[in-house]
Parts: sequence; C-alpha cells; structure tokens
Amino acid sequence: MAFEFIREEITEARYIRSASDTVGRDMNDVGESFFEQLIMLQQMRFENPAFAKKYAKDTLKFMNFTSVKPGGTDLHNLAAIISNPNKYQGVTSGGKVGIDELGFKRYLRDIAAGRSNTAMDRSFLMRQQKNLGIDSSFLKAARRVSGDYGRSNAGERTALSARMVNSQRVDGKFRSDISKNYMSTIKKNKVVPVDNKKIPFGAKLAALGVAGYALGRTQAFN
Repeated sequence: MAFEFIREEITEARYIRSASDTVGRDMNDVGESFFEQLIMLQQMRFENPAFAKKYAKDTLKFMNFTSVKPGGTDLHNLAAIISNPNKYQGVTSGGKVGIDELGFKRYLRDIAAGRSNTAMDRSFLMRQQKNLGIDSSFLKAARRVSGDYGRSNAGERTALSARMVNSQRVDGKFRSDISKNYMSTIKKNKVVPVDNKKIPFGAKLAALGVAGYALGRTQAFN
C-alpha cells in the first residue's frame, strides 16, 4: 500500500537538526522544502487544527529565525537558513531566495490563535512563492488549493495530498516533524487516493479521473 513506508521508514523526528545538516544543500531546494512544509501546515489547519496550532506555537518559540536550533521545528530551521545564508556556507547558492518574515510571524500567530482570513492567507502564500522563487508547477498548484482549502472539493484535496505524500519520499523529507503528522492525519481523515487493489476497474478510472482533473484544474490557472 502507498502508506506502508510511513510505518517502516520514519525513525527520526527532524529533517534539519543542526547546521551540519545544511551541508551540500542547494538554496533553491531549501526554499522549496520550506514552501512545501508551509503548504502542509496550511492544509493541517483544516485537517488537524490542534496539531497546526501547536506546531505554529513551537515554530515561534525562539521569536526570531536567526539560526538553526536543535529544539526548533523544521519549519523554523529552514526559515533560519533562508534568512541567514551567510551563516551556512555549506548551502550552495542556486539563486536568491527569501521570506517575508513579518508576514510569516503574523501567519503563525493567526494559526496558533485559531484565526483565519482566507484573503490574507492567499496573499501571504503568493508572496512567499514569489520571494522563494518557486518555479515548480506542482507547488504552484498546491499553493492554490491549500490557500483556498475551505472551498476546495474532494478531488482537489485528494490530488494535493497524493502529490505531497509522493514528494515526501525525496531527500529524506519524510523524517520531518510535520511530514509524519501530516501523513498520518490525511490517512486517518481519508484524504488520500483510493487503494486501487481493493476497488473494481471502473471505479479505479473514476478515481484517477477526479484526481487528474483536480490537479489539472489548479495548474491551468497558474
């Protein structure tokens, strides 16, 4: 099954634990990882509000993003790398990326307080996409769905979740503190693709059609 690797492979709680974990990484990849985790957090506001609130509070624990902290969340540590590139010489420069730190803090405080403003969230995610130089059509589509998640349909949510899960298999991202909670949540809430081994052929085609349409619908407007 698609989610068996979650039980078998997740053995660590952190993707970025210390400065040594930054060696050999490309700044564009760091930016994409940050944006991807941001999108997962946005989805978790709806799928698992209690976790999202706690994670936002934990990410704000050190108040600023001045350095990678062993006790920081992965989202905090990725933000610290992006905000302080000169501190992490092991990160190769693949281009100029940045984050809107004030907007990021506002966003986290809103999540921690259980506040939601769809227009502001959409605007924030769009700014982060531009500041980070995100060029991935998948991440752009994911941003559109997650930014308006409350109005998205089941097919869009399933397509988003499926692509996010597949992306977590790359570069050990499934070890991150948000990834394992994200994947267990969408599995529990059944926001996942149908297990094709257990459904008739006609239903398989229908499920694939819904997910494909949803992803194509979001990509068409980028």
